[in-house]
Amino acid sequence: MGCLARDFLPSSITFSWNYQNTSEVGNRDIKNFPSVLREGKYVATSQVFLPSVDVLQGSDEYLTCKVKHSNGEKSVKVPILVPAELPPNVTVFIPPRDAFSGNGQRTSQLVCQAKGFSPQQISVSWLRDGKRLESGIDTGRVEADDKVSGVVTYKVLSMLTITESAWLSQSVFTCQVEHNGVVSEKNVSSMCTPNSPVSISIFTIPPSFASIFLTKLAKLSCLVTDLATYDSLTISWTRQNGEPLKTHTNISESHPNITFSAMGEATVCVEDWESGEQFTCTVTHTDLPSPLKKTISRPKEVAKHMPSVYVLPPSREQLSLRESASVTCLVKGFSPPDVFVQWLQKGQPMSPDSYVTSAPTPEPQAPGLYFVHSTLTVSEEDWSAGETYTCVVGHEALPHMVTERSVDKSTEGEVGAEEEGFENLNTMASTFIVLFLLSVFYSTTVTLFKVK
Repeated sequence: MGCLARDFLPSSITFSWNYQNTSEVGNRDIKNFPSVLREGKYVATSQVFLPSVDVLQGSDEYLTCKVKHSNGEKSVKVPILVPAELPPNVTVFIPPRDAFSGNGQRTSQLVCQAKGFSPQQISVSWLRDGKRLESGIDTGRVEADDKVSGVVTYKVLSMLTITESAWLSQSVFTCQVEHNGVVSEKNVSSMCTPNSPVSISIFTIPPSFASIFLTKLAKLSCLVTDLATYDSLTISWTRQNGEPLKTHTNISESHPNITFSAMGEATVCVEDWESGEQFTCTVTHTDLPSPLKKTISRPKEVAKHMPSVYVLPPSREQLSLRESASVTCLVKGFSPPDVFVQWLQKGQPMSPDSYVTSAPTPEPQAPGLYFVHSTLTVSEEDWSAGETYTCVVGHEALPHMVTERSVDKSTEGEVGAEEEGFENLNTMASTFIVLFLLSVFYSTTVTLFKVK
């Protein structure tokens, strides 16, 4: 939960938090960020982190954020939103036989999908023969999935890179998902051949903002799983008026569990997608008593709101420890929730392992708007040496779809003045930087299918 104070002078300000019964929240649960100069006045934020047991079992309906300043005091009630509890549905997709590639050590990926859960806090880890793995794991951000009885549910994908020799050794790989204190596990192995019949499932995948920005097209994807055969399979996309779309169908090789997967892809103009038109994926197969259909569209009711971006330097308390420095990029007040955040150092993309970006979260006091925060961790030596770090933000409501904010040791407390320079001078540079980053990410994607 967060509290934002803005448009104040001088810079000194104090935050405190109280429960509904007026007792104070402990300092260990509060993180206060230093004041930042923006357009001649200061902005500061405070965050409070409550254990889930306090949120889910407590009687408090809100916390009170109190702000003390030389010009007066103010307080605001911040409601505690208790999410619905729904367990995740966990599925692990195993690599086709021809998916392993590379020079020397041939590699592929196991994909673990958890979906249909709420609240959105979840952790995914991987084990091999019961031992936890620490490398080769790429877990995506938690994203909103579907609404179940009016409740928003979430989904997340985690990929484990494995070598061909490790997979063929018949080791047991486990995707372990922890949600609301409950641990779920799914085991896979090259020797697993389940005897129980499986039912065909389809999943529609909407175009992401990043892919639309890069290709200027909206790609519709329809994933079909658990196919016993593919000879009688057809996947087709149609427009809302029934007009068929050219659909490319890609079929996997046989999985070790003797099933196949398929992906049907079609592209439409960005304007057609953004208009809210409905598109339907239809799957026919001899094992289906009737065709399976699933419809997808961009929500019409989503209004576009441009994000505000703030870069917050490390706190003096952290720097005094001379261990590490945490730079935070706060992106708030935006809609729709599809956004991406990247970090640059000296104009070069930084490793995704060096920062953590939260999933889009609804603003507690601004219905329909979202915020994310990305925390970059660097060494205290690099920060103190004056290294410059840049937060690049992409969102469809921005004038040029991208913006950036930079900070270094010399700009502490003066980030606002630098922001104006970025808006006026570096818009075009930001666009090329993001295009470069996306091109790199797209070029490293592992293809798991072959064209039918």
